[in-house]
Formats: sequence, structure tokens, C-alpha cells
Amino acid sequence: MQKNKITFILLLCFYFNFNAKSQVNKLTIDQVMETALKNNYDISIAKNLSKEAVNNNSLGNAGMLPVVSLNASGTIATNATKQEFSSGQVIDKSGVQSQNISTGAYLTWTIFDGLKMFATHERLKELEGMGMLNLKIQVENTLVKVISAYYTVVMQKEVIKGLSENITVSEERLKIANKKFEIGTFSKVDVLQAKVDMNAQKTALMRAKTILTDAKENLNQLLLLPVDNDFDVADDIPLMNEFKYEDLKNSITAKNSDLLFAQRNIEVSKLMIKEAKSLYYPKLNLNANYLFTRAQNQAGFSLLNQNLGLNLGLTASWTIFNGFNTANNVKNMKLNLDNSTLEYESTKTQLQLALTKAFKKFQDDREIMTFELENNKLAKENLEIALERYRVGTSNSLELKTAQQSYQESINTLSEASFNAKLSETQLLKLSGGISK
Repeated sequence: MQKNKITFILLLCFYFNFNAKSQVNKLTIDQVMETALKNNYDISIAKNLSKEAVNNNSLGNAGMLPVVSLNASGTIATNATKQEFSSGQVIDKSGVQSQNISTGAYLTWTIFDGLKMFATHERLKELEGMGMLNLKIQVENTLVKVISAYYTVVMQKEVIKGLSENITVSEERLKIANKKFEIGTFSKVDVLQAKVDMNAQKTALMRAKTILTDAKENLNQLLLLPVDNDFDVADDIPLMNEFKYEDLKNSITAKNSDLLFAQRNIEVSKLMIKEAKSLYYPKLNLNANYLFTRAQNQAGFSLLNQNLGLNLGLTASWTIFNGFNTANNVKNMKLNLDNSTLEYESTKTQLQLALTKAFKKFQDDREIMTFELENNKLAKENLEIALERYRVGTSNSLELKTAQQSYQESINTLSEASFNAKLSETQLLKLSGGISK
């Protein structure tokens, strides 16, 4: 009966301690992640860079479309003119005016350039894909930070919960000490020690609340919310995933953003070799223009010359020798491909090592969390028994204080173990490409 009463008191205290927070907006981890994806500066920058890569991927930028331009010019001149013709005619005038007008539309279209335009178009597609992967990488990095910041708040909330429950026990302990002091079975030392211990716990609670405020401010900053924005969070730190090592290993090859980025970089290097080799081949351009020209003079053999019409032509060029620059450029592009391949293999090796370590850490953290969860239940039961023994006079304040300390330590270690397990889970999700959908 007494044990049930103690449990009721602990629960009642917890209810009143957090009842005021019930009116505060309670954020879930999904809401926090969604807000981060909308507001975070780094993600916004990555989105703009991705859009820029999309804009660059065009037929025109690859050199597949013609270039059309309009030109116009006009001049008026006044000169002194002297001309002698073979017929013996002589023209010698001053103040002779002349007018020249020229307008036209010009088109230049590369018909063949050693297939460079096709390689360039494919390279721009790969760069667009790399831009999207870069955005995904930034999203993943941001989500890791946000998840860590969110569960830091949850962890601190659990610490405060334990301190609040312990203060309730201390208040009960002080009441018991006062009553027994009044009837003469306790000395004043027990009362004073109970007050000292309770004040120390209240001080620890205030410090824990300060840490909680700092953790909330850090999360608000990541979400681009007002720093003083108040909110509540979940009451615990759940683990939602069961992992199999082989599944994670396969998922890294298929979904890991860093590895996919390195893979696309290899394709870009291959296409750059094709672009460099295009200079070995001739280049053929189609030229077309539609022109109007008019030249008018007050003196001379031709007083008026006017033309209007369409002109078509082809221009072929072939660089036979350019100081081995093309050959050297091709060699450099091949070296660049070798480097891209080496970077891919290095990234793959590093990710496999990271997976092995992260998977082992997750298993350890999850097992530690299981132990700490059991310890917390035992410590809570021990505290309830110690309080009852203190109440009936079969134990002293030192035994109760030790039980309180053990209970608080169990809450702290359980919160930390849950937090570490969550971070390990998050790291595995990031490595396997499953943290963002």
C-alpha cells in the first residue's frame, strides 16, 4: 500500500512539473526534419546550385544549336575626292558626301566538331546528376545535425524528469524528518541534511534547465526559427530500425550519395576525354546570312551600289599540328580519369570501413541501452523501497540519499545510452542512403 502511494506521489509530481508545458507546441522528429528541409541555409544554397546545373544542361550550351545574330551599321562621310580614270576623265571635287548602310542576320551552325557536342551534352547531364547528388548530400548532413540536436533536447528533458522525481522524494524525506524530529525520534541534523540535499538537487535542476534552454536554442538556429522559440519534444528516444550487415553493405553500393557522386565523376572524366579527342578531327560549320547593303556617293565611278539577298556557305577547318597540345590534353584527361577511379575506390573502401565500425557501435550501444534500461527499473524500485524503509524507521538518511543518487545516475546513463544508440542508428541510415527519402 505504501509502495503504491510513493509511486503515485512521484507520478503526481511529474504531472504538475510538466503540465505547464502541455500548452507549448510539441514538435515531433518528422516535423523538425521537414522544417529543416524548408528553412536551412545550406540546403537552400545546394538547391540553387542544383538548379544552376539543370540550367546548364541544354543543347545550346553543348554547342548543338546555331548562333544567330543581327548586325547593323551606317556611316555618313564628307570628303575631298580626286579620281583619274584610264579614259582620261578626271574628277576633282571637295565636300563630296557618301553614305554607307549595312544590315543583316547572320547564322553560324557547327555541323561536325569531332562529336564533341555530343560528349559535352552527356557531360552536362552527368553534372546535373552530380548537382542533385550534392543537394542530397547536404540534406543528409543537415538531417544528421538536426536529429542530433533534437534528441539532445529529449535527453536533457529526461534528465530533468529524473531530477524532478528526486526532488519529490527529497521533499517527502524532509517531511518525514520534520515529523520525527517533532516527536523526538530524529535529531535536527537529519532535518538540516535533508534540506541541504534537497537544495543541491534544486540547484542541479536549475542547471539542467539552462542546458535544456541552450539545446533548444541550438535546434532553433538549425531550423532558422527565433532563438527564443519555445517548444516541447518527445518523451523518449526510440530506436525504429533493425539492421542486417549484408543489407547495409549492398545498400551502400546502390544508394550512398558520396559513392554515387564519385561514380558520376568517373563518367564525367570519360566524357572529357572524348571532348579532348574531338580536336583530332576536322570541324565543319554552316554559315548563312541575309544582308542589305547600300553605298551612295556624290562623286566617283559608282554613285550607288545596293545589294539584298541570302548567302549560304560552308567553312571547314582542321588543325593538323598545334605543338602536341591536343595529345597532351588527352593524356591529362586520361590521368584525370585514373584519379577519379582511384577516388571512387578510396571512397568505397572508407565507406566499408565506416560501415563496419558504425554497425559494431550500433550493436554495442543498443546492448548498453538494454542494460541501462534494466538498471533504471532496478534503481527506481530500490528508491521506492529505501523511501519506505526511511518512513518506517528501518533505515537512515544516508541509505535513502544513496538510493536517490543511484536513481539519478541511472536516468542520466540511460538517457545518454539512448542518445548514443540513436546517433549510431542515424549514422547507419546515412551510410546506407536511407536517412532521406
